[in-house]
Amino acid sequence: MNKFWVILKESYRKNVQSVGFIVMILAPLIIIGIGLGVGYFVSNAEDDSLSIAIISKNEQVQALLSSKETGLKIDKDIQSIAKAKKALGNEEIEGYATIEVTDNVVEAEYVSTDIQGTPNAELLKSLLTSYQTQLKGKELALSQQEIEALTSPIQFSESIVTIKEGVIKTEDDSEIPGSLVRNGAAYLISIAIFIFITTYSSIIAQEIASEKGTRIMEVILSSVSSTTHFFGKLVGILLVCLTQISLYAIIGVIAFVQLKKINFVKDVLSIIDLGQLTASFIGISVALFLLGIFLYVVLAAFFGSLVTKIEDVNKAVSPVAFIAVAGFYGGMFAFVNPDHLIVEILSFVPLFTPFIMPFRIAADNISSTSIAISLVATLSFTVLTTWISLLLYRSNVLVYSDTNLFKTMKRSWSIFKSERNSTYKD
Repeated sequence: MNKFWVILKESYRKNVQSVGFIVMILAPLIIIGIGLGVGYFVSNAEDDSLSIAIISKNEQVQALLSSKETGLKIDKDIQSIAKAKKALGNEEIEGYATIEVTDNVVEAEYVSTDIQGTPNAELLKSLLTSYQTQLKGKELALSQQEIEALTSPIQFSESIVTIKEGVIKTEDDSEIPGSLVRNGAAYLISIAIFIFITTYSSIIAQEIASEKGTRIMEVILSSVSSTTHFFGKLVGILLVCLTQISLYAIIGVIAFVQLKKINFVKDVLSIIDLGQLTASFIGISVALFLLGIFLYVVLAAFFGSLVTKIEDVNKAVSPVAFIAVAGFYGGMFAFVNPDHLIVEILSFVPLFTPFIMPFRIAADNISSTSIAISLVATLSFTVLTTWISLLLYRSNVLVYSDTNLFKTMKRSWSIFKSERNSTYKD
């Protein structure tokens, strides 16, 4: 057992202390940081938008539009057209409006340099229309209640329904935001699985195939079994992956505590109800995330066991990338239509379960029994793949590989029985 830990430690240390691992850690953080920075500056740019000038002799109009509740940013220092034109020419204001009120009729002209119009122009038009309605109502001796009745909007409601097996089910309004939040979490999990798979597939395959076909392997196998060597490298790489995940989790918690104080992040969090992410959803999603990574890493080890030269690793693990891409797009299809028959079938296929099942759970259209079955099936397939990978690894490191896969498997089983009955202990 001590030899297993020596191999594990060496494999782990070599990868964690490499420049590539540091780059893997920093690259996503830099990308996320750039995204947050862009969002922050865009948010500030909206807050720091240019003000407009209101030129009117009507004090009521001035008071109405200058109120903070309107949402308009008014430059109160500009009270003449000449100053307004000069400020607009110097790009100190976004535009200016000249407003006159004659016989309870509001006439306004808004001048700006934006040929597509601006939100301020639409808002100004809405406010002045409402003000003119108030003036006309007073002219017709209408009470405030009557004016509000005339201008009140229609009663309009919207319902979201789902159709399953010809039965219409009305969704509760409180369920809609929660479903969106859970779908967003499932989307992030799918992306994370894909990134980790593409990153660690080549790493584990190179580790498995790095010493095969060399004199070094003969020296290693003189003192340690191929089983110990295989699992030492496999677990070492998995610990590297878990180290990266743990670092991201710690950095994420610290960043969340610090960034939630920023107004931009507060606005985003006010829209997202994190309370909809229940403990069961988080637990199952994390289990699928870790199981998916482990499955594909073992699958990469399986393909890495087929080669005898390190130069052939990239070609050997290319099927893993293709399968991962298919699973990822299957998840995107499940994001759009989680009730489709193909989605339901593929969610029980181990290679696609980690990508698709989170979306079905988010849509709340699958039972706990079905989730348990998919988890057991994926775990069983992972164990089977690990066993086959080990057999191929033993065959290829102890004897030269055969082009016939069945002969290779038969020879590997014989090696397995001989190692099990050997007298030396690891």
